Amino acid sequence: MKVYVIRDSVFTLSDGKPSSNLLYYKAFPVRYLSTFDHVVMVARLFEKEDPTAKPVIGSSVEFLPLPGYHGPIGFIKNFFKICSIIWKSIDPKAAYILRVPTTVPSLYSIILYLRKIPFALEMAADPYDGYSRQALDNHPLSPFFQWFFTKLVRWQCKKAAAVAYVTREALQRRYPAKQKSVEFSFTSIDLIEEAYVSRPRDYEEFSLKKEVKLVITGNMQKTLKGHDVLLQAVSDVRKLGYNVTLTIIGYGENTNVFKNMAVELGIGPYVEFTGKVQNGAPLREILDKSDIFVLPSRQEGLPRALLEAMARGLPAIATRVGGTPELLAEHALIDPDNIEQLVNSIVHFINDSNFLSSESQRNLDLAKNYRADIVKQQRDKFFLYVKEQTSK
Repeated sequence: MKVYVIRDSVFTLSDGKPSSNLLYYKAFPVRYLSTFDHVVMVARLFEKEDPTAKPVIGSSVEFLPLPGYHGPIGFIKNFFKICSIIWKSIDPKAAYILRVPTTVPSLYSIILYLRKIPFALEMAADPYDGYSRQALDNHPLSPFFQWFFTKLVRWQCKKAAAVAYVTREALQRRYPAKQKSVEFSFTSIDLIEEAYVSRPRDYEEFSLKKEVKLVITGNMQKTLKGHDVLLQAVSDVRKLGYNVTLTIIGYGENTNVFKNMAVELGIGPYVEFTGKVQNGAPLREILDKSDIFVLPSRQEGLPRALLEAMARGLPAIATRVGGTPELLAEHALIDPDNIEQLVNSIVHFINDSNFLSSESQRNLDLAKNYRADIVKQQRDKFFLYVKEQTSK
């Protein structure tokens, strides 16, 4: 059976082939081949070369490109073309797995529903957080987007043949499926053996260090990851006399905005922007040189970047959004957009080396619950159920 996997991710070209830094062939689409015979990845394709990206297509995997666009205006301009491509691509005998809450998969859900073709969902984040005023830079339409996508996702979960949530409980409470028997739970990240350090960190000598290295992993397409909050917090912590630096792993259209913000705050020399970093060893190398991972997001499902950092034994601070409280203890959580809480947490972590060591042990132990082999078992159950429901 063929399966269509619909995402709102951004794909570029590498040697003329649809490619991605994160969702390339061996890292993502092949997982569906454990159950399905053929995979069709559907997403936006930007006609520009990226030598750092890897091809998505390969044996039994093809790519259906949608117009490359950014933002609501770009979607509106390409609306009819996108609808035409979707309508012509529909195969009543295929399975459909849509990753929500995003625009293109949502459009697919409506068309599939109208054509009475079953679809399944991968529920990755909370639209109520993702379309808030803070997350959308006070966009005048954010209240409408927040209301609309929250309602839409609740409808989608009720109509879907099956729903796979990245959280254990958080998203299920707000966006329940039509019945418990069609709910599945697993993260989208694959933490292989190499992703884990062999033992937790020992911070006994930490108080003697002259420099404390903070790190964040997150794209900068929008402000969802809270880079602005973290930069302000770093500035405030330095003003308290602590020699902290920050490494920002990721890229996006707001990169220059945050670079300028760092300069305006007077912390430009203490903030490093790495740009794109390949998953695997290159990313782990940066994490291993850091002391504390910080993720002040405004929206999350179950943050893969946080799990990757925890697998390296990094103590972490993050916001109380989505499924993050399922990963961190209460003492490591802060409220979104609360700079004062973030500053206090960073200072508390820095001042207690024993606490840092215990957090390293705790985070590493918990991250082992998300090993690739454990996740694969749950994921394959979901795929098999979707296949069975489509075959009826």
